[in-house]
Formats: sequence, C-alpha cells, structure tokens
Amino acid sequence: MQDNKKKVSAIILSGGLSKRMGEDKCELIFNGNTLINNQIIKMKNVGIEDIILSGYRKENDLAKVVHDDIMKGPLSGLYYGLNEIKNDRAVVLSVDVPLIKEDSIKKLIEFSFDKDLDVACLGHNEKSEQLIGVFKKSLIDKIKNILDGDKYSVMKLLDNAKVDTLYVDDDEIYFLNVNNKNDYNKLLEMNFIGGVL
Repeated sequence: MQDNKKKVSAIILSGGLSKRMGEDKCELIFNGNTLINNQIIKMKNVGIEDIILSGYRKENDLAKVVHDDIMKGPLSGLYYGLNEIKNDRAVVLSVDVPLIKEDSIKKLIEFSFDKDLDVACLGHNEKSEQLIGVFKKSLIDKIKNILDGDKYSVMKLLDNAKVDTLYVDDDEIYFLNVNNKNDYNKLLEMNFIGGVL
C-alpha cells in the first residue's frame, strides 16, 4: 500500500503501432504473461491501485483502458491517461520496457514528491528517459496546447515544466526497449531470477 500523502496512479503507454515489431507488442509473451500484463503486475507490486492503459486496443480485466482518439504519439497517450487518473501524479512508462526495476520506480516516486517536480524522469548512464517518469496531472493544459500545434514532442513539454532526473546505477539491460524481433529475442534470452520483475 502507498502512503496516502504520496499516492500515485500509473499510466502504461500502449498505443504504438508496433511497425518495427510487425505485431502488437502488448501481446508478446514474457515470463508466462503478456508484456501489458507484466507492466500492470509491476505497478500493483509497487502499490499502485489506479492503473490506466492508454491507447490499448483490447479490453483488460486488470486495469482501465482509455482510448487515444488523436494518435499523436506518446504525448497524446499521456494526455488521455492524465485525464483519467484519480491522483495528482502518475508513474508513466511504456509497455515495451518490461525490465524496469520495481525498486527504481519506488525511488522515482519518492524523488518526485521530495522535489515537487512536474516531471521526474528515470535516468541511467547519463541518459534521461523521457517516458519513464512521474508526471503531474496539472500538465494537462500544457500538453493540450502542444497537441493543438503541429509539433507534438515530449521534449517540448519538458522544456516548459519543472523537470529533474533521478539517475540509478541499474545495469543497462534493465532499460531494454523492445522495439523489434531482435530486441524481443534478447529479452527471451534473459534469465531473470526472482523479484526483478
């Protein structure tokens, strides 16, 4: 259970077209479960109860599905997700980063509240991951303004928000982004034991 003063929701970005993969990444199997359900379970393990699947194209018994009606990349997925969350902040991550450590997510939540950030990103090896973070619901209007324009990048949002990055020393493999068959094969070759997921 979460501390009520530091309660967050979760948004799992799951509306990508998976062109490089050739099939829906959400439904790929890893550790006996689909990637989408692995992420839901991870969020529940962290103690998050309010979980939104933004852009997911099927029904899901474990979380609330929200459709992305404008399909302007991750930013519109973030917009529709933030509109549905019950708390003031949400952990945001995409369906295709299945190895992110639960402990790192917990640290990121603490970091977000301690610094009172609009966006707290998770970082590693001097690289900040824009779409693994904790985002405030109050960003909705800023996101809408960007989506109404012709350039709708997450970077544009971050340039106009209070942002910082929590750098963790997790091994690079934990940030594996499953974009194509080679990435998926690499994921399947991993022999993760107890508690990592």
